[in-house]
Amino acid sequence: MNKPLRPRAGRGTGPLSVAVIMTGGTIAKSYNPAEARLYNFEPKVKELIADLRIDDLELTYIDLLHLDSLEIRDADRDQIASAIISACKTHDAILVTHGTDSMADSGTVLCARMSEFPVPVVFTGAMVPYAIKGSDAVQNVTEALLALRLLPPGAYVVLHNRILTLPGVQKDHKSLTFQEN
Repeated sequence: MNKPLRPRAGRGTGPLSVAVIMTGGTIAKSYNPAEARLYNFEPKVKELIADLRIDDLELTYIDLLHLDSLEIRDADRDQIASAIISACKTHDAILVTHGTDSMADSGTVLCARMSEFPVPVVFTGAMVPYAIKGSDAVQNVTEALLALRLLPPGAYVVLHNRILTLPGVQKDHKSLTFQEN
């Protein structure tokens, strides 16, 4: 079967190689009926992406953390940045799924550690868990995967039909989306 090819500077042609770094967050929460609570205990993002038609992507899943973004600390942000930096050496693009409450903070740490990006790095997440009806997770992940094909190297937040460049992004708790500072 012939697959569409996308030329990429310094990486040749062929399917787009994407590292999907999963850190938890609302997008990945599952319902535990025994406790009647939502938890980050399984990588729901993999399930979400499996339902998409993305034949010309080579995905590598990195199940890094299972944390609500309010629980992410400086050491966790360093771990996220290190995983992204490492994945940039072997992939054409990086998708980071992350909780929205501290996504901008993790992006800022990454930008402080990387002065130049060799590939596009996109952070995305959801305001409503993928497992809940009415979730924005599928929209955000689909848009993020498309953005990885189109964006130049750099760090971005992609949510709700918006592409925002990191750093300088913040969550707007009133409108439940992101905006530039």
